[in-house]
Amino acid sequence: MPVKPVRLLSFVLAFLLLVGCLNGCGDNEKKKFVMRTFSTLGSEQDAKSYASIISQYTKDHKNVVINDTSTTQSGSYKMELSISSTYRGAGSPDVIYYSAISDMSQLSDFFMTVDEIRKDYPQFAANVSEAAINCAAASDGRRYCIPVRGQWRGIVVNAAMFRRSSLRIPETWDDIVRAAHHYEKSKVSLFANTLEESGALIEYMVRSLGGAESLHSGMQGSPDENWNTVLDAIEMLDELNAFPDMSKSSFDSLVSPSDLKHTTSKNAPSPVELYNSGQAVILLMDNTMCGQINTDIDSQYIALPQIGTITQAESTTASNTYPTHAMSGPVYPEITANTLPPQEPETTVRHSPDPTDAADHTVSGSDEKADSKENGLYVNFAEGFYITKKAYYDKVKREDVLDFVEYFLKEENAAMLCSDYQAPSLHSMKKKTQDKLTNKSNIYNGVIKSVQNADSFILTTQTQENNFFWNHCSLAVACMSKGILTKKEALSMIANTQMTVKDIYNDRKVQ
Repeated sequence: MPVKPVRLLSFVLAFLLLVGCLNGCGDNEKKKFVMRTFSTLGSEQDAKSYASIISQYTKDHKNVVINDTSTTQSGSYKMELSISSTYRGAGSPDVIYYSAISDMSQLSDFFMTVDEIRKDYPQFAANVSEAAINCAAASDGRRYCIPVRGQWRGIVVNAAMFRRSSLRIPETWDDIVRAAHHYEKSKVSLFANTLEESGALIEYMVRSLGGAESLHSGMQGSPDENWNTVLDAIEMLDELNAFPDMSKSSFDSLVSPSDLKHTTSKNAPSPVELYNSGQAVILLMDNTMCGQINTDIDSQYIALPQIGTITQAESTTASNTYPTHAMSGPVYPEITANTLPPQEPETTVRHSPDPTDAADHTVSGSDEKADSKENGLYVNFAEGFYITKKAYYDKVKREDVLDFVEYFLKEENAAMLCSDYQAPSLHSMKKKTQDKLTNKSNIYNGVIKSVQNADSFILTTQTQENNFFWNHCSLAVACMSKGILTKKEALSMIANTQMTVKDIYNDRKVQ
């Protein structure tokens, strides 16, 4: 018997109503809620990138309203001073993007660790390098932070200039000394950085001799014998004019003009300008310099070789030097940062391949892991996302909070946050993402490759907390170079950060 039109229409309407109900029920499963976030950002570009990613996230997640409170890194200390009050109460954040947390122990009551989350969600943040997560761990070893990017420092050499001079790219301390002798005759500085900005150089040299223990001996006011050896080596290199002349300072009046050394009244070029122009061959640099370096230069990373035993040797100069039989540091493999090595196609762990990337492949570290100290790269993943326990144990919020953090870990979003050549924390990236990010910088290409390969990172002691100490060291060494202080006085000044150059000089006059 045929179905009457009215009955057929009723059936269709009922079916559509059922479908609509089912669809509506699916939408209602995710209740609309406000996610409170707190972020500390370094620059205006960082803030724009962060806001852009949040805007796109809310378009993709209709049930989430983001209430973000942002501040600059310089203002983040206020949060540390009031952690307990910040994380108690209805208005406390669900997720924070934060840096420079000096004492994580007091946060254990507020934040989830990565390992706790992975008990429920084993693939959480699976595309982040484990070395990067370990780098951001608290002093007690717990891993609260999910890092996105890291600051880095390194030593690069102009490999072409070394080749043209028939010099080996430095692998031993003897190589450094030979290069210093050679470039002194050429009126070229071995180092692009002056001794007024020698904190990084001192750290590299002390660490290569005595490791973190020697570094901390100086920072705690009792520099060990390795510090004495480092100052001897700097004095020797200084006599070979291995460093650019320094600017005049208020302390130069403490000695007669005829006795003052290594000072210029001119406006000295910056280290990058000296390196780009070929007036210097070794540059101690960080990520903020990366975009300024001439991409046509064959820049290669080196680890600063360990200082050999300082002895008095026959030389055309009156300075101390190192004979060829002196103890040299370990030979490090040369790391070429011009191009990435060919990689076999592989896919990321968590996400299905994007159909639009069918011809692309993922660039990641090789199976044979390379410790980052092989190329002297210091990486510090000291900022990232933290998820509060309050949000994690809220059944309405939990998965969206995790998705929010994962959203920032997508390749294109992580790359967007690395606007100042920071190192992405990801263990692999698609080649087209990496090519876009590096912008033809052979140095930055090498940094990303090194981060992907590393099992661990050399952590710098030159943090915001320790900046005063390293500036104090640089001043002491600079005054030693100018002839204002003796080496012994410079060591005394390093040992006592309350001591000034004028204090030492006045004590000398009294004695």
